[in-house]
Amino acid sequence: MLMSLGGLVFLAALLGMLLAYLTRTTAIRRMRTLGGEQDVLDAREDKFNIHLGLMTSVQVVGGNEIEVLFNGDQTFPRIWDAIKDAKHVICVHVYEVNPGQVADTLLRALSERAQAGVQVLVLLDAIGSGQMPRSYRQRLIAAGAEVAIYRPLRLKEAYKFQQRMHMRAIVIDGRIGFTGGFGIADQWLGNGRAQDQWRDTNVRIDGPAAMQLQVAFSNNWAEATGDLLIGDTISPFNRMPSVDEPQAAGIMACSPSLGSTNAERFFFLAITSARKRIYIASAYFVPTHGMRWLLMNAVDRGVDVRVLTPGSNTNQPLVWHAGRAIYRQLMDAGVRIYAYQPGMMHAKTFVADACWATVGTFNIDNRSMTLNDEVALIIRDETIAQCLEQHFLADLEDSKELRPRDLQPESGLDWIKIRGSRLLTPFL
Repeated sequence: MLMSLGGLVFLAALLGMLLAYLTRTTAIRRMRTLGGEQDVLDAREDKFNIHLGLMTSVQVVGGNEIEVLFNGDQTFPRIWDAIKDAKHVICVHVYEVNPGQVADTLLRALSERAQAGVQVLVLLDAIGSGQMPRSYRQRLIAAGAEVAIYRPLRLKEAYKFQQRMHMRAIVIDGRIGFTGGFGIADQWLGNGRAQDQWRDTNVRIDGPAAMQLQVAFSNNWAEATGDLLIGDTISPFNRMPSVDEPQAAGIMACSPSLGSTNAERFFFLAITSARKRIYIASAYFVPTHGMRWLLMNAVDRGVDVRVLTPGSNTNQPLVWHAGRAIYRQLMDAGVRIYAYQPGMMHAKTFVADACWATVGTFNIDNRSMTLNDEVALIIRDETIAQCLEQHFLADLEDSKELRPRDLQPESGLDWIKIRGSRLLTPFL
């Protein structure tokens, strides 16, 4: 009987540790300045660049040509053109791949280049591409492409299953790269202004930052296949330009961690260093306690903090309900939150003081900060930052600023949805 009771206690302890691991949240709660100084960082000063490199391992280098691409109308033609011009290697990982016109076009484009002798590597996430029939993968392989599945459900690796590779990375010859929020699915077609067209922001990179995106892809390819990729297409540039050269940018790649992640450290640094305004577009906006404190503290410093997110038209209702449980605290502190009206808003961008910006796959939620593999282009260029600001403000014209009354439950069932969803925020 004692052994049986001891066994139950041991099992309960194991289950408790597993639950704690699965529901872990971000490690950073606040920023603290050593040495008695206050507000020592300013996003416009070189000191911020130094802290960014030291604390996030992001190498921001100049010499890039960065093109901001809005929605599928601008994004997909540039991707198809780049694939068509590939000479040596094409690497593709886009989290969401669903049957339809876009997937068929990608299949034809990759098959043509593979048959022409170009190496084609395709990494499919086990969850994100779960709707694609096996025949899609078989047709790619038959054309000469290499296809790998990332983190399929295996008993010995079951603890990894909820930690998805949410990245978007398409890299051509190690020189041209694409990332952002886009997926290989038909909802990304169009201009993002209709109910069935997702609003998104992406970037095309020509330069050394594309090489960094290649490395991010290669790291995940190594986990999926056991092959660590090397060669001239991984590092095609003879030198790394300095941060002082035009269009300075770097790739921030993040993997799950038991401690703080690069993403947490970057956003805490950037928000703390903003002096005038912070504009955030986040498809899934469920900030942790520490992130909420940070945004409210920025408002207290006189920073104009605005957030663009979907409303009830989101494709993830749990996120909307969880947001309704926490947005009031932010709104009471002066954070302005807007719900995009034409359709699903899926962009993930951040702009601070019109000088620093990010475009990538990070949402402001625990899943992006702690659980997923994510990637973003961090940009130190005022022209691009101002472009992103202008489009953000244009999107606000098609949005509704949320008020406390918009967050109120409409029924007893609605109240249960709000409270229940908030309990699930570590997974969102």
